[in-house]
Amino acid sequence: MQLGVILPNYGDETSPDKIRRWAAAADDLGYDSVFATEHIIVGPEAANPYGRVFEPLVVLSWISGFTTRIGLGTSIVLVPLHHPIELAKQIATLQLVSGRQIRLGVGMGWHEDEFRFMGVDFHRRGRRADEAIRLMKALWRGETTFQGEFWSFDNALFSPLPELEPEIWVGWSSERALGRARGLGDVWHPSRGSNPDHVRSVKERFPDLRAVPRATSDNIEAYLDAGADGVVLSFPDLESMRELAGRYLSTVRS
Repeated sequence: MQLGVILPNYGDETSPDKIRRWAAAADDLGYDSVFATEHIIVGPEAANPYGRVFEPLVVLSWISGFTTRIGLGTSIVLVPLHHPIELAKQIATLQLVSGRQIRLGVGMGWHEDEFRFMGVDFHRRGRRADEAIRLMKALWRGETTFQGEFWSFDNALFSPLPELEPEIWVGWSSERALGRARGLGDVWHPSRGSNPDHVRSVKERFPDLRAVPRATSDNIEAYLDAGADGVVLSFPDLESMRELAGRYLSTVRS
């Protein structure tokens, strides 16, 4: 059973102190994992709440230094905006220095301005992301050759390798996202456009598919009743995180 917490690494009110307090509380209270969000550069449409975002992998590396056991993940990283060789190196390094298996939540992106600012074709983002995931997995497995549409290499050395392969959590809720989760991922992580009824219907079709949606304290029961293998929770404040832990966490973790 996965029970994670979305970190407040984004929004006008975010700060290093706020992120630290939330991560430390989640660690102390016994939550399974914490997750950081990514946007890089946005236009007016996404300015609220994504105009101010602390870079997620840097945040998670920092958190690993002052927490003792909590898992680390992203919800989500915008994979098409990254060079996958560099991202694979960052994730492998983070896993090795933290001593914790990374849950790499991946998304395709929805904010077209962000792609334009980054010089990436918005309309080919799905194909780019699929190839990026395949490439990262090849590197983590020690493969030295890769031939793709966007990236290729021969006789390449990539080290150090993670002892456990980082988990790929595929975001979104479309049929294409489901296919990506089943073919390239380890977990389906619907973070937009889903609800408990949708999760139930997907789990009925694919009972072996691990599903860990984003949720709130108001709908956690509905998601678990629908067959979710856990949830990643957004909280309005620390008191809400503590209240759920006291009311429910011991039941979930048992």
